[in-house]
Amino acid sequence: MTSPVGSWSTVQCTKGLHCLKLGRGDDNSENSSPVDPNLKVQLVQSKVDLPDNSYFINWVYQYFNNVAECQEMDVPAVCPSVFEGNSFRQKVWDYIYRHVGFGETMSYGGVAAAIGSNKAAQAVGSAMKNNPVPLVIPCHRVIKSGGEVGHYDGGKRDSLKVWMLDHEKSK
Repeated sequence: MTSPVGSWSTVQCTKGLHCLKLGRGDDNSENSSPVDPNLKVQLVQSKVDLPDNSYFINWVYQYFNNVAECQEMDVPAVCPSVFEGNSFRQKVWDYIYRHVGFGETMSYGGVAAAIGSNKAAQAVGSAMKNNPVPLVIPCHRVIKSGGEVGHYDGGKRDSLKVWMLDHEKSK
């Protein structure tokens, strides 16, 4: 699927998303804009037509084109298997998915404390770096305790994180 920030690949089943990744060929240097308004949200290729596919595409479209409308929509479903188990990462992903909404931010340490691991802020950062469904599990909303934005996608797309946070607040 294409979008103003590049091409996304998704893996999903009838229960929801398993994986959502922004293509590696779309890396932006910190000196360029992370957004190309000429790129529209559209499905490029699908191996299977899932009933939820159109909802997900519409949600992504609204995210980039009408964030206020997107904010009123239910966040696309993430397959429960992403959260099953009891790993620290799964707890972090589940918390972020359910509790950190549009235009909100939370510190790495705040997330750690919220899931009962007060001293695990750095581990929260690792969980964010390994997030299988970014944008939907909004790791871009997790920032440093001092208010600095921190990294996105392992530091490769920091300007995109800044853009997304500003974009969500612009409703």
